[in-house]
Amino acid sequence: MRPARRALTALAMLFIATSASAATMGGAILPDTYPVAGQPLALNGIGLRTLTVFNVKAYVAGLYLAKPSRNAAEILASTTPKVLLLQFLHSGSKAEVEAQFRKGEETNCASGGCAPADQADFEALIKAMPGVAVGDTLTFMFDGRGGGRVLTNNRQISSFTNPDLCYQLLNGFIGPRPPSTDLRQHLLGLGS
Repeated sequence: MRPARRALTALAMLFIATSASAATMGGAILPDTYPVAGQPLALNGIGLRTLTVFNVKAYVAGLYLAKPSRNAAEILASTTPKVLLLQFLHSGSKAEVEAQFRKGEETNCASGGCAPADQADFEALIKAMPGVAVGDTLTFMFDGRGGGRVLTNNRQISSFTNPDLCYQLLNGFIGPRPPSTDLRQHLLGLGS
């Protein structure tokens, strides 16, 4: 191989290696981009969710957007696709996963915060939700037009065409009553 060709090959390999970057936190590795319908969404923020007073590391979440934003209201109102990707650092049974969703529902939907029409879609989502193992992923894909899909380990487990449910699911992570304010801040790219 000629020296010029070797140099070009090495340069090309360096470009490929640096363009396939990722973000890491708590031992989880999330890609810097997430493709949706041929459009790459950029990682807006990455955060760690801990549980209990013992700070058990439950999962790392990444929020992917078409255009970076630090404003939760703008993100929630946007009609562009969005993805929320969770990678689990701790296992949980189906009952434990359901309990966390129910806790989020109680926190965000109490006192009429969610439309009663959302309940059937929410119950279908809960029914489809499996237990999780370390390394499993849970992906919420929002198409920006009121449709949503939920994947576990890149396998679809649920879909719905309910704009309010899409809003409430994402609002549960970046709205005023998230699982933790630290997680919210990091998803919005405001964490240190």
